[in-house]
Order: sequence, then structure tokens, then C-alpha cells
Amino acid sequence: MVRDIKNAKPDLDAQLNEAFNSMIGDVLADLATEANSPVFTGFLASSWRAQKTQVRQKDRVEDFEPWASIKSEHSKLNLPKGGQGWTRTKSKPSNPVIEPRFTPPTFDYRKGCFIGNQAEYSSYVIEDPRIAKYVKNDVKNTINENFKEKKRGAIKLGTKQKKVYFGKGSRSGKKYTGTSEF
Repeated sequence: MVRDIKNAKPDLDAQLNEAFNSMIGDVLADLATEANSPVFTGFLASSWRAQKTQVRQKDRVEDFEPWASIKSEHSKLNLPKGGQGWTRTKSKPSNPVIEPRFTPPTFDYRKGCFIGNQAEYSSYVIEDPRIAKYVKNDVKNTINENFKEKKRGAIKLGTKQKKVYFGKGSRSGKKYTGTSEF
């Protein structure tokens, strides 16, 4: 399909927006895993969010099911026995639930976005080695993968006519309009 050159900027903007939004979705999906987030109930891994303003850490695990029940079951207090103090069971749940709670809106690459975690306690675990490793090593790969040039066909622009000398037996001196591909 031949398109007018005046469509180049809108087409490029659309392509960059598509890549930017795809990259945001990939980052959120990657963060919502045990490999890249600490998981006890799964609430933190489920609370990653992208939005146009800074993400506030306001959601308490106790206010959202199924995570509240998982936490309650595995954080019960043991009654003291014979002069001992209170202790927590501290057993790790075998049934954490990772279920992303937020769908990102569509963003404009020129305006950017904020990616953060909405769990109330996320500031205490944000430096977990899994998150730090992902941000340090893997986000760059995610960006590169989403923004690499995709071969969707070539754009060719005509240039001035040139005299071309073809190989032996061809018509030499034939004029043609050259093209530059980008």
C-alpha cells in the first residue's frame, strides 16, 4: 500500500505508542511473577500498576480477597505455653494467588507513565533482590524487544534520475528513478 509522506509522522507516532504500551504490559506481566516479586500471599505480585500519575501505596492485604484469607490462615498467633511469649506460625502458604488486579490504560509515549506497586507495604520490599535484578537486568531487554524495528514492509522514497550502466548485454545508459529505503 502506497502512503503519502505526510502520514510518516502520525504512522511513526502510532508505532511508538504501540511499542510503548506493549512494553508496559510486558513489564507488568513480568513483575507479577514469583521470579520477579516476593510472594507470600501473592498480593504484592498482583498489585503492580501503571498509570499517568505516581502510584500510591495504599491497599492493605487484609481488605482484598483471596489474599486476606491466605494471610489470616498463615499469620495466626500461637497462644503462649508455660511462660513463653506470643509467636506467629510463620508458615509459608502453599496457595499464593498471583492475579493482576489492574489493567493499564493506553499511554502516550511522549507523556510517559509511572509503574509502581499499590500494596501498602511495598516500600519495604521494593529492594527485594528479585525486583532489583529484574529492573537492573531484564527491563532493558523488555524495552529493546518492544522497540526493535519490525519489518512491516519497506518505505521507499524516489530520488533524482540517474544514468545506470547495467551488466554486459543489457541496455546501457537507461535512466531510472532511484529509491532510498528506510
